[in-house]
Amino acid sequence: MKLEGKVAIVTGSGRGLGRGIALCLAEEGADIVVNSLHEETTNKTTADVKALGRKTLAIAADMTESAQIARVVQETLDTFGKIDILVSNVGGAAKRKEVKTGFFDEIIAEWDGTYEQNLKSTVLMCAAVAPHFIKQKSGKIVTISSIAGRYPFPHLITTSYGAMKTAIIRFTQSLANDLAPYNINVNCVCPGIIYTDAWKGGAKRAVESIPKFKGMDPREWFVSMMAGKYPELGAFTPLGREQTPEDIGRAVVFLVSEDAKNITGQALNVDGGLVKN
Repeated sequence: MKLEGKVAIVTGSGRGLGRGIALCLAEEGADIVVNSLHEETTNKTTADVKALGRKTLAIAADMTESAQIARVVQETLDTFGKIDILVSNVGGAAKRKEVKTGFFDEIIAEWDGTYEQNLKSTVLMCAAVAPHFIKQKSGKIVTISSIAGRYPFPHLITTSYGAMKTAIIRFTQSLANDLAPYNINVNCVCPGIIYTDAWKGGAKRAVESIPKFKGMDPREWFVSMMAGKYPELGAFTPLGREQTPEDIGRAVVFLVSEDAKNITGQALNVDGGLVKN
């Protein structure tokens, strides 16, 4: 196993993409610190990791809050005595906030929330772990962006979400330069289109709001889109199939293993060939 004896923190690993990453790391021998916002999802992934024979620690915490981020890092060190791998996976749509009526107030709330959920959580988590990696002169960081950070995908994503995912790529490149003298690798994975909860919601909205797709089953619509049936949406893959959380997890395993010891500052698309840059 490539990661025997390693300790990995995977934020946002209660379900979906993060859960897939955590289980792939565990399958390769890593002990996993499972983090999610809710105890129920955190504990579910923790049980799945234990079933693979790995040690694990469940920490329900909000990765947009600096005090809770510090708690995750300290509890990991108290339990395992070290951290070898950080996968900063928290992200997604903005947390809903109470806003005054009016278009401008809604825009402010959306951008603030998207920043906190995606870019801020990643920056703060990396900043909390980096001193420990510097001290031990080793460590692997993988941030999770999106192909939305590579291409705007009109009609499918919000401007704020694409902007934050682009910022994560640039942050990864800068952090890789800053930490390279300490033997720390920092890379980014840009997932393609995966039928997690966010896309389930997006598919449902598409078949409800776009006249051409009215009445379709959301899952059927999604699979058809991936196969290129609706090229006007710009989201079909040359390979003609969707991606899975395990596809992303295996890419992360490679980047945090010694197989990738001379790879840093890179952003890897795992998207079936959809985006070429």
